[in-house]
Amino acid sequence: MNFKSKEKLYRAVLPPEERELFWENGKVSSAAFKDPKGLSVDRQNNRNNIDCIEYLKESKRGPIVSIQVKHCNEVDALVLSKPTENPHHCEIHGSETKKVLSKKQAKYLASMAKKESN
Repeated sequence: MNFKSKEKLYRAVLPPEERELFWENGKVSSAAFKDPKGLSVDRQNNRNNIDCIEYLKESKRGPIVSIQVKHCNEVDALVLSKPTENPHHCEIHGSETKKVLSKKQAKYLASMAKKESN
């Protein structure tokens, strides 16, 4: 599946009171971008920003952050379409052979993340 460079990828991040290590001075930390099973995100998929955020909030807790596909490309992270009952579900993998993002990849993506909701 093709991803446009500026397409947003959304992730719900547990709030600081539940996962303190996911937040640093009010910004998402690289720890929120590490998942041994592959980083679960929702792609924008031609939807407007508000619809993406509301859809994710129906099933997830915590603030919603977004990055763009181009940010993944800049650190050679792979964005893979992995639809489930959620047709927008994707995963970000560190490489073709490793699901987890490297420290450098996670740190960069966290630095590029934009907080979309509280």
